[in-house]
Amino acid sequence: FGKLNQAVLPSEIKKAMENKTENLHFPGYISSEELREAYSGSDLYVFLTREETEGIVLLEALSTKADILVRDIEIFKKDFINGTNIYKGKDYSDFKLKIKSILESDLPSLAEVGYEEAEKKSLINTGKRLVECYEKVLKL
Repeated sequence: FGKLNQAVLPSEIKKAMENKTENLHFPGYISSEELREAYSGSDLYVFLTREETEGIVLLEALSTKADILVRDIEIFKKDFINGTNIYKGKDYSDFKLKIKSILESDLPSLAEVGYEEAEKKSLINTGKRLVECYEKVLKL
């Protein structure tokens, strides 16, 4: 989803895109409303990316109070703890087991706790933290 400058893509990704299979789709940009509807209508959001820069997609999903399963990668290590405020997987068998366990309620929902984590990073709360930083610097 969205747009990406293909010049920044690794060669193996470019090759895969050129030889795309029937189940590979590039829908392009979608509106915020369409994104909100997709997240809100989901039983589980599974994010298997191997690389992420800011985690905005994850925060968007958490803000809809969805249950979330992500790949255990560096960007998610600081603020997201497996089994506490999000679920993480490492490989295919781990993802398969966790997906089944979450959907069958063998693992508790972390949707509310995950939402609270996203709320900490909301624009309003980020703005408040910036004001505090500026006030602290100006008092020096």
